[in-house]
Amino acid sequence: MTWTLHRWVWQLEAPLFIGMPPAGALNRCRLFVPTRIIWGAITAELSRLESNGSFPTYKEYGQNVSNDCRFTYLYPAEKSEDKYFAWLPKFEKNKGMYWYRQDKQDKMEEALSDREFRRNLLDTRPGTAIVPETDSASEGTLRETECITPWWHKLDANHEDLKPVFLLGYVFFKENSFAEKLGNIKTLLLGGDTRYGLGKIIRIENNELSNNPYVFGKKAVLDKDNPIIESKRVFGHALDKDNPIIESKRVCGHAKEHQEQMYGMKEILGGWDYDKLCNHLITWAPGSAIDGNNTTTGWSIDNNGYWYSL
Repeated sequence: MTWTLHRWVWQLEAPLFIGMPPAGALNRCRLFVPTRIIWGAITAELSRLESNGSFPTYKEYGQNVSNDCRFTYLYPAEKSEDKYFAWLPKFEKNKGMYWYRQDKQDKMEEALSDREFRRNLLDTRPGTAIVPETDSASEGTLRETECITPWWHKLDANHEDLKPVFLLGYVFFKENSFAEKLGNIKTLLLGGDTRYGLGKIIRIENNELSNNPYVFGKKAVLDKDNPIIESKRVFGHALDKDNPIIESKRVCGHAKEHQEQMYGMKEILGGWDYDKLCNHLITWAPGSAIDGNNTTTGWSIDNNGYWYSL
């Protein structure tokens, strides 16, 4: 099986809310866009474009997209001159999560802590429920929602203008027909509260990289059943060795050994798939890595966007 690789760059046109577990009255926002969110937006857009006035067949299109496409996560990016550079997470031992711009080659002095990075990227929107009888705020419902803003909070190199926020990621295509269909999509609505105007993104670039297959600076292999990325660090949620699902995906006997050497942060992921609740999976969060100075492995991306070691 041969895949084609494309790099996408999108620009935020509105605040973006990608939900994660809340903290009290604060609805917290992720700093990246997971595959599941991209898959849902692409499925919805293709279904509506090709429905010809009838009710969109979301489930059929969703299955086709998951079979013939593989998405990496979208990460915040900056434009420097005529190039785009993503900010990527990396877990530092005894320090926690840090963010590095792609062209800084993991220089610690150029990194931002997770807290600093969130301050540069996020804003909050207040909200509350309304009591219809009195048209007043319902008691105990006041909340704030974090959102990725369309503009970085820091100034540009000239200390004059705010810089726009871009989202950078990669997509693998099994069928050229899907590459053409997705190439025609110029606008997407991502994340939560899209009915209130959040989550609008505009595509800026869509470049094929099959002749030079690198994903976030890591070598990609395109001639396997699933795309493979050779990396020490993961840029998506990686299945933990204790997940039963990983046994059916394992190609060789090294996966458990690599997983046991992982360090970083763990998360439990769940959600809904059409009308049923998905199994909760234990995963390593983006930015986690394999321990050892020179250790790398091949990471395959499945049709749900999970990474698993080979």
